[in-house]
Amino acid sequence: MSVPYVVLHGGFHKTATSHIQAVLGRNEKMLRKAGVAYVHHRETRKDLTVPCQLFVYEAQGLDYRTKYTETELRARTGAFFDAVLAGDPRRVILSEENMAGHCGHCVKRGLLYVYRDQLTRTFAAQFPVPVAELHLGIRNYADFFASAYVEYLRSLGPGKFTDEAEMRLQVLAHMPNWHKALKSVMAAFPGASLTVWTFEAFRSLDRAILANLIGPEVDVTTLKAPSDKNKRPSASGRAVEALLQIIHREGVAAAMARRVELQECYPRGPEFGGYDPWTAEERAHLTRIYARDVEAIRADPQIRMLDVEQV
Repeated sequence: MSVPYVVLHGGFHKTATSHIQAVLGRNEKMLRKAGVAYVHHRETRKDLTVPCQLFVYEAQGLDYRTKYTETELRARTGAFFDAVLAGDPRRVILSEENMAGHCGHCVKRGLLYVYRDQLTRTFAAQFPVPVAELHLGIRNYADFFASAYVEYLRSLGPGKFTDEAEMRLQVLAHMPNWHKALKSVMAAFPGASLTVWTFEAFRSLDRAILANLIGPEVDVTTLKAPSDKNKRPSASGRAVEALLQIIHREGVAAAMARRVELQECYPRGPEFGGYDPWTAEERAHLTRIYARDVEAIRADPQIRMLDVEQV
């Protein structure tokens, strides 16, 4: 068996990752005929990411029902990669925005993936072949944490609830930094090149991003567009406001029981805008910090920043 060229799109969350995955999934058969194996993110998550996370959570003293020893983890992820490498593909693409953690990790601590070092190291250690390329999207901190908070609310369960005001205070106290987050991922994959883009430029860069993931032997203009029938609607600011009111009045369980109803009652659109928890001053501050960090990333010789002017 020859060693395939492995490309990893690692997210981050809320940077059009689902769109990229939908395009790759829609064209999976065509790509495979060209020697490019796209591993569906659901399979990657089930058999690689989640076992790695449960292993790390156990090491961190977090009490989850399912636990993995190192031997069990190796067996689970080894079987996953055996299936991935079957058929001797020339190129393998994996896409997994949960590689560095979950939106809840960001919301609760106001940091970009509080367990990212441990999670990415464990995730990377499972690969039996080298990862040649890493691809990651980043986003304005104000918009990222607003979207992450909506995602956090979608998956609320038992345990301590983080209110909007607490999330805002945590973010402003800790000040997130994409450059540091990228360096953490680079440390887990020291032999891989890293390409980064901003979500704000995604619409102008989407073909270039896909071309970089798929490789030069496939013409991205021939890719079929994904169907939007399974696209999950985004919550409006009014829906989030109503959900938070119920949480404070009746508790998390009551709010979760009405989550879908509220989203349908207050759909995001011309009448109800998106969720934005920031004051004008806070948003301006986070935007300035983001612009500063993007320039630091662009100046880093170890990182390739994909700009509109380059495509």
